Amino acid sequence: MNKTNVEAIIKRSSFVIMVLSLLAAAFCLVSGIEMEKIQSGNLSNYILGLRLSCFIYVAVFAAAAVIFFRIFRSGRPFTRGNVWAVRGIAGLFVVKIIIQVILEGQELGLLKAFLFRGSQSVFFAALFLVIAEIIRYGKLLQTESDETL
Repeated sequence: MNKTNVEAIIKRSSFVIMVLSLLAAAFCLVSGIEMEKIQSGNLSNYILGLRLSCFIYVAVFAAAAVIFFRIFRSGRPFTRGNVWAVRGIAGLFVVKIIIQVILEGQELGLLKAFLFRGSQSVFFAALFLVIAEIIRYGKLLQTESDETL
């Protein structure tokens, strides 16, 4: 495989993932809106936390769509903008942790709310921070490779 074939595969795959990310964002948006219709007037903190989580996931999937659009357009996954976007996704998961623990901590207690609802988001936040560093390192290697040629 030569560089042109690899870039074509990356662009095609990025386009598919971008479309899937947009569909997932639309699904989460509709889910958050429908949850409001079902629970109109009687929002417990738990339901409010779920609704806010839906809207945070809309932002996560939209950011992912932006990342994969950039890759589709340029064929280069290792860019400074993608590093910041992936860090932004990690930040959204941190916001999700804070919101859920505050809202559900009133009913369950802070420790239980964190263990039951926040621990998964902590894992995803850490995972996306590691992925951001991998992309940053890939950008460094790509810059060195481009300068060598």
